[in-house]
Amino acid sequence: MAAGPLNSASVHGRGVQARDLGIAARDAITLLVGGCYPEGVCFTSGATEANNIVLGPIHCDEETTLLVSSVEHASVLRPAEQARRRGCDVRILPVDGNGLVDPDAVRVEAGTARERLVVSIQWANSETGIVQALAEIAREVRLARETFFHSDAVQALGRVPVNLTAVDVDAISVTAHKMHGPQGIGALIMRDRDEKVPPPLMFGGDHQAGLRPGTEPVQLAAGFGSAASERAGRLDIHASRLLFLRNLFESAVKEMMPDTEINGSGVARVPNTSNIRFRGVDGGALVAQLDDAGIRCSQGSACSSGRPQPSHVLLAMGLPDRHANESVRFSFSIMNTEEEALRAAEVVATTAKSMQGRMSW
Repeated sequence: MAAGPLNSASVHGRGVQARDLGIAARDAITLLVGGCYPEGVCFTSGATEANNIVLGPIHCDEETTLLVSSVEHASVLRPAEQARRRGCDVRILPVDGNGLVDPDAVRVEAGTARERLVVSIQWANSETGIVQALAEIAREVRLARETFFHSDAVQALGRVPVNLTAVDVDAISVTAHKMHGPQGIGALIMRDRDEKVPPPLMFGGDHQAGLRPGTEPVQLAAGFGSAASERAGRLDIHASRLLFLRNLFESAVKEMMPDTEINGSGVARVPNTSNIRFRGVDGGALVAQLDDAGIRCSQGSACSSGRPQPSHVLLAMGLPDRHANESVRFSFSIMNTEEEALRAAEVVATTAKSMQGRMSW
C-alpha cells in the first residue's frame, strides 16, 4: 500500500486506490457475516459508535419503544438511558439464571410497543460468553410486529458463525480488534439498505451514503478486511482451538479447586471466554494478584470513583453481590498455547487458594 493519506471520495488515481481498498475490505467482511450487500458495511471508529448510531436521538425518540436486555454492554445500556431521558419508551428485558433472554417475553413486549419499535439484543455476552438464541428471538419479534432489530455482535464475530442470512436481524455492530484486526475501527453492518436504515448521528459529506460522514480510514479498513478474510477461511479451526484451550483451562482449575463454579456453563458460550467464581475469594484482589503474575483477566465494571462494582451481568443472572464479587473473567486467543493454558490454570488456582477466606464481607 502506498504511503500517505488516501481519500476514497477523491476522483484522482489515489482516490480510486482508496475506493478499491474499501471495496475489498467490505467484500471480505460481507463474506464473514454470511452475506449482505457490501455497501451495507458502514465503517465506524468501533462498535461503541455503531451502537450509538442505532440508539441515537433521531432513531429512538418519543414515538419509539426500545427493547434491550439487562446484560448488554455499556455502549448499549447507556445510550438507552439517554433515550429514556428524551421520552423514548425504554424497556429492559430480564434474563434467566443462565443469562438468556426469553423469546416469548420479547414478543409480548413488542406487542405493546409504540409506533416505532427498535430491539437491540447482543449476540454474545462480553463477560460470560453466553450466546443468545437470537434467531428465535428475532422470529418471535417479527411475529408480533414490524421492527428494527439490531444486535451487538462484537463478542461473536470470528468466534461463532454470525450469519445475516440465517438470523433475521437488520443490523449488527462489530469491531476489528476482537479478531486481531487493528484497533480503532468497527462497523455497523446492515443487511438491507432500505427505509429501516437509522439516520446519522453526524452530518457532513456524503461518505458511506451519508450515514457516517468523514474521510474513510481506508488503511484501518484494509486491516479489518484482512482479519475478516483470514477468519472466514478458518472459523471452524479457530473456534475448535479456542474451545480446546478454554476447556483445558477450566478443567485444570476445577481439578485443583473443585468448589469453583463456571458461570454460564450450562448453555452455549463463545469458545474463548470463561467466567469463574472462586468461593471465598475477593475477585478484585485476585485480578490484581494475577496481573502481578503476568495473567491478564478482569472483573465486572467500575463506577466513576474507580472502585470495582459487582458485574451487572452476573447480578442480572440472579447471583448475589458476594458471588458476583467472587467471579473473574478469563479469555483466550488463538495465539495462546496449551502450555500457557495449563500454566495459567496452575497460577490461578494456587493464587486463589492462598486468598480463600480473606474476603471482608
